[in-house]
Amino acid sequence: MYQNQLYLYWNIGKHAFENKDRCINPIEKYSNYYSYRFGNSYLFTRNRIRMMILFYLTFPIFFKQMENISWNQYMLLLNIEDKKERYFYFYLSLFFHSDYQETKDFIFNDYYFRI
Repeated sequence: MYQNQLYLYWNIGKHAFENKDRCINPIEKYSNYYSYRFGNSYLFTRNRIRMMILFYLTFPIFFKQMENISWNQYMLLLNIEDKKERYFYFYLSLFFHSDYQETKDFIFNDYYFRI
C-alpha cells in the first residue's frame, strides 16, 4: 500500500515540477486537477502538492527502501532544512524500522546533534 501511494506522490511531484512553467499558478491548478481526478481534496491541497514537489526533488526513488517509511514520516523529514540532517534522520528511521512517532522523537530529541 505505502509503496504505491509514495510512488504516486513522487510522480505527482515530478509532473508538477517538470511542468511548472506551462501555466500560471501551477500548484493550485495541479491541486484542483488531482483533487478532481482522485476525488479527495484533502490529499491534494496546495501545501501537499508543494511537499510532493519537494519529495521528488529531495528523495530519489529506491523502491526497496521507499516502502519502509510512511508519507507522514517523509513529511516530517521534508520540513528539515539541512540536507545532511534530513538524510541522517531518513537513514536512522530506516535502520530502526521506526514508525511516525519514533521518527518524530528522533527529531525532537535532536539525535543529529548528539553525535
